[in-house]
Amino acid sequence: MPLLSEKQYFHFYTINQRWSNASLIRRRHFDGHIVSMKQSGTHWLKNMLSHIMIELYDLPVLAHIQDDSIIGHTKSPPKYKNIPQIVHSHGHPHGLTLRVPFIHFPRYLLLMRDLRDGLVSHYERFKDYYGGVDFPTYLYGDVRQKRFRSDIYSRIRYMNEWGDMLAAKPEYTASVCYETLQKETVPEMLRICEFFRIPKVDEGVVERAIEATTREKMAAKPNPDVETVVVRTEHKKTTDDYFTPELKKFLEETCGKYLRHNFGYNYPTAA
Repeated sequence: MPLLSEKQYFHFYTINQRWSNASLIRRRHFDGHIVSMKQSGTHWLKNMLSHIMIELYDLPVLAHIQDDSIIGHTKSPPKYKNIPQIVHSHGHPHGLTLRVPFIHFPRYLLLMRDLRDGLVSHYERFKDYYGGVDFPTYLYGDVRQKRFRSDIYSRIRYMNEWGDMLAAKPEYTASVCYETLQKETVPEMLRICEFFRIPKVDEGVVERAIEATTREKMAAKPNPDVETVVVRTEHKKTTDDYFTPELKKFLEETCGKYLRHNFGYNYPTAA
């Protein structure tokens, strides 16, 4: 018999992570953070922003698609100091973030993606790393959020924690959905640049960044130190191919139990 019920485990690990992981508290002294759900188009957004700043600030081109020299990481700041200091992570807000009004925080851009698509993308990239588990095993996940790098429970926690942040601190928190970014790339990138206070960005600059970051061009510049394929160009099954009626029901029921903020996606939320 497990010591705790599934719901108790979920809330226990949520509270533990909320208060024990202080990464974004310690590393808040940047101009902006891109905080993304995993497999949500992060490399595309980072590369577009990097190419915009390459043109604006006359910087060297990126060595590969995971080059952090322009859009950095919380543990590796941007290489150049004369540009807006923007970093990326998959982190969550610490519990103090909503409770301490006098601490300075950067601007947080939340990059969201439909749960089903993000889960399929993550599974395809890491299934060998996870020992070749089948998709249903991965989807049912681990409520303790320890077996997989990212699963349905950790993604729901991400949406809940950052949804609370967006509601409480709209003055320095914004969100963008990957699907909208695909359909309305120019206006969304202009909005993102304005949010991060990147100056002198017009439609021409954005259009050239889009042209430089097509799927094919990004796939042609992989990080030589990473074994998994970041940008997949081969023919892929559709998301619906992965989700049987049983798996769809599980996903919706899990959202109905734990999800508080659905960011406009058509998933039930907890009462």
